[in-house]
Amino acid sequence: MQVATASGRAVVMGLFDPNADHMSASGKLYPDATAGEDLPKLIEATSPDIVVVAGPDHLHAEQAILALEAGCHVLVEKPMATTVADAERMIEAADRSDRHLMADHTVRYMYPWHEMSVAAQAGDVGDIFFIQGDYIHDMWSHYSPDGVRHTPWRIDRSNPQNILLGGGCHPIDLMIDTIDSPVSEVFAYASKKSAPDFPADDCYIVILKFENGTLGKVYVTSGCSGEGMEDGAGGGFLAVYGTQGTLWKGQLYRRGQKTADLPDTSAGASVGGHGWGRSVIDFLDTVDGIMQNPIPARVGARTVAVCEAALRAIETGRPQTPEWFARTT
Repeated sequence: MQVATASGRAVVMGLFDPNADHMSASGKLYPDATAGEDLPKLIEATSPDIVVVAGPDHLHAEQAILALEAGCHVLVEKPMATTVADAERMIEAADRSDRHLMADHTVRYMYPWHEMSVAAQAGDVGDIFFIQGDYIHDMWSHYSPDGVRHTPWRIDRSNPQNILLGGGCHPIDLMIDTIDSPVSEVFAYASKKSAPDFPADDCYIVILKFENGTLGKVYVTSGCSGEGMEDGAGGGFLAVYGTQGTLWKGQLYRRGQKTADLPDTSAGASVGGHGWGRSVIDFLDTVDGIMQNPIPARVGARTVAVCEAALRAIETGRPQTPEWFARTT
């Protein structure tokens, strides 16, 4: 909301949040906006051009489809959905409505991961043979009722957040965006040993094989104690290894050459610890016809498909082939 309104290109028309504290805080920032406890009625009453879906992961599909069917463009927070079936329903709704649906994968806009991905795509490390990314967080303050950022839906035993989908989607999206090849096979392990307040698995290791032969690894945990190795280091979300060099922590390493720092081209991207400063503007540019949708529904669905394949692999103990969605705009 802050980025969209500060741009002068959007006005907040309606606010929907079952959390009374959140609603009160947002209402003070946007006193002219209509607040409502019934999302369909709120959309009907306000007739917005855009609906931003930023609530619990498992509600993304239903709320996005509702908005699309009401004729609204939709920016949906990551993960786009929690199942491939839901992602497919969202794609179909976007196609029927002829409205834009963008998956808000904000980390791909942030330094140094944006710059590392661009450098890899430009061939700065030669042919990529291995790529990895991590999501290593101490989520205690979100999970525990005593935590200052406690978010009750995350530990709801009926629909707990899946941290592979909710957090691992960051490095997985970066890896998919960097490697110009479909993921052909996925295997994974999971455990629950480190986050006692969280009712589901809190640690994942996912192995990826891309169709072009590139191998990948994703490590996800929400139960580390204190700070994870990605925090403040700029290395956790992405590392790229190629035949001519390596990209890690915002630097390009080449044998026999001086290590090169990648210049920061992402000024203004980071807002509130995420890349909303750029992603929201890109979405507004998409709606206004200035650019093509940078992360259309079929691209957002790829990350969901990789996560779903990983979860099937954990359940079956066998490698799985994920769905792959051809990119269209």
